[in-house]
Amino acid sequence: MSDPLVSGIGVCPGVVRGEAKVLRSERDIEELRPGKIIVIPHSSPLYAVALMSASGVICENGGRLSHICTIAMEMGIPCITQATRAMEIILDGQTVFLDASSGLVYDDSIKGL
Repeated sequence: MSDPLVSGIGVCPGVVRGEAKVLRSERDIEELRPGKIIVIPHSSPLYAVALMSASGVICENGGRLSHICTIAMEMGIPCITQATRAMEIILDGQTVFLDASSGLVYDDSIKGL
């Protein structure tokens, strides 16, 4: 298996493959389409709106009990937090494999996952 792009702390277990949507600000929520794996800089109540259509969450900063993580757990959406540099490493539109059970994110073009 290849090296992960990003690692963090798994909050809500599960795995999901999909296109990443990097939300650099809360204004980017307007561009979000259903099924995307959102990549966010921190927890914010406004980002919780994005969870209504997200298939996964990668959060750079915040604890397991931060607002976004709590909502993801309640909704059963795979989520990791403390994913250092995720906003720099994961490209908007990149297809990724999020393994929130282990806290790892892989490039989905890598075969054999």
